[in-house]
Formats: sequence, C-alpha cells, structure tokens
Amino acid sequence: MEVTNGSCKWKLQRGCNAADKSYHFATTNESRGISMKKALFSKVAGSLLLTAGLLASGAASAQTLTFNADGNADFSALHTWSAASNIDTYLFEVDTTSWASGTAVVGRTAINGARQANYAITGIQFFWQAGDGTRTDLDTVFTTDGGIEFYPVASLDAGMYGFTVTGNTLVANMGGAYAGTLNLAPVPEPTTFAMLGVGIGLLAFSARRKTDDKLG
Repeated sequence: MEVTNGSCKWKLQRGCNAADKSYHFATTNESRGISMKKALFSKVAGSLLLTAGLLASGAASAQTLTFNADGNADFSALHTWSAASNIDTYLFEVDTTSWASGTAVVGRTAINGARQANYAITGIQFFWQAGDGTRTDLDTVFTTDGGIEFYPVASLDAGMYGFTVTGNTLVANMGGAYAGTLNLAPVPEPTTFAMLGVGIGLLAFSARRKTDDKLG
C-alpha cells in the first residue's frame, strides 16, 4: 500500500512501524532543506558576482564632456586614498577643426594649520578614438610650470577624441581631488584670413591718405 502525505511518499509493508515512518519523514525533510539552502546560496553568489561586475565596469567607464556656447567643458574627479595610481578617461567630440587647450588644479587639505595638495597629476595624454573604439595617442604637451596645462600639438579634425589623467592621492588615509577645463577653439577658415588681410590693408590705405591730406 502507498501512503501519500504532502510531497512525501512511502510504501507500508508488513513489519513497518511508526519509528521507520518517522525516520523516513526526517530524512526527506532534511534533504529538502539542503536543496533549498543550495539554491539560495547559488542565487546570492550570482547576485554578488553581478554586482561586482557592474562596479568594475562603472569604475572603468569614461566621462563624456559637454561644451558650453563658449567652447568650454569642465571635468573633475574625487578619489579615495590608495597607494596605486589612478587613470581617469574623458571623451569629447569635435564638430569642426579646432585647437584644444586645457588647464587643471588639484585639491588642498588643511593639516595642522597648513594647506597642502591632496592629489598629484603626473600625466595627461590626448588620443583619437575610432568608430570601433580603438585609440591612437596624439602628441601631447603636459606642463606643471606655474600651473597644470595640457594640449595636443596639432589641431583636431572633426571626430571623437579624449584624454587620460594619471595621478595619485598624496595624504595617507585621506582622499584627493582635481578639477579642470578643456577649451575648443575653431581654426579659422582660409577665407577668414583673406578677409582679415584685406581689412587690414584697407585700414592702412585709409590711414595713409589721411596723413597725406594733412601734409598736403
């Protein structure tokens, strides 16, 4: 005879007693408990791995700059204390051939009444980014004389570009920060230079005529 109780089944045979049935119930419930724990552990582990992946991808993502009407775009970063170097990436798009020029400043922290830099920028590198995401470094000038200044040696044609900021925190167990501005100035067209030359010539001719009239 087969007896069913919930999800548990067993066959009653001659000589079967209550103790045998109780043992069967305990064994079945224990197996179900182990299976549920394994399933829960798998879900938790999967969630943790997914979260770690999202955090890693977020840390490696680049910030896209937005320029205002004057051609200026601000950028900044805040880092927690670490003995390792940080590399921040910024992307921007150029609509027409332009000159790019940037400046940056680092944060300062007051320690025992003295203000000292909490971050050091050790390098800035411009690059051109192709449609498939590959990057090619561009000749870049980076200087810290009298302030942080950086710019690509050549003008930038229309396309996608970016730059990386390499640096590190300076104060142990404290964070560091920096901020900067990138400017894009369109390169004048050849016709603009021609018109400018004509204008200067007319001004010079007019000034000469006035001088001759006074002398005459």
